[in-house]
Formats: sequence, C-alpha cells, structure tokens
Amino acid sequence: QPDTTAGDCWAFQGSEGQVVIRLPARIWPSALTVQHIFKSGAAACSISSFPRSIAVSGLDEEGKDTPLGTFTYDIKRQEIQVFSLKSERYKAYKYIKIKILSNWGNSKYTCLYRVQVHGKRA
Repeated sequence: QPDTTAGDCWAFQGSEGQVVIRLPARIWPSALTVQHIFKSGAAACSISSFPRSIAVSGLDEEGKDTPLGTFTYDIKRQEIQVFSLKSERYKAYKYIKIKILSNWGNSKYTCLYRVQVHGKRA
C-alpha cells in the first residue's frame, strides 16, 4: 500500500523478520526501493524501529533462494532509498524474499513501510 502514515506499517516482533512477495509476473529484478516515514513524522514510531540491514533474494518455483544483495537502510539519508540488485541475465523470479536482518536498536519491534521491486518482465 502507498500509505506511509506513522504507525501504518507492517510491524513484526523483534529486530529480524522476513516477507515473501509474489510479483504479478516473472521479472529480472534490477533494484529495490525501500521507503520509510519522514523522521519528523516518526513520533508515533521510534526511529530505532526502522530496518537497518536488509537481504534480498529471488525465489524460483521450487523455493530455491538466490541472493540478490544485502543493503543498509541509512536513517541519515532520505526516506526513499534505492538499492541495485545483482541478478543473472537469464534468471527471472516470480517471488522476492525480503529479510530484515537488523533494525536501528529497537528490541521489541521493527516497522517496514513500503517496498518496491523494479525489473524487466521476463
């Protein structure tokens, strides 16, 4: 959903979690955009709950996991950050796994607001 209102996020317990996204078509992934709320709007959601280390994988139909990159979401930069993915030229994916490996210090929960996968349709 395109809403990035404070507290209107996918929140999960702890500092680690993952989600698998089924794409509308098989794609050759090229980039991942992660968007969080503006720091000024973070009163209801502590900045410490922002994702920090993010790993991205492509999943084939059998569930085989192919790493596409590991990134750091930098809370000192803009709220929308784009990360280039490494992908094999002839390997397209219908599923993308996003794994939050850590957040910025909140031990109780982590909030993920908006994620976009970019690529070329296979």
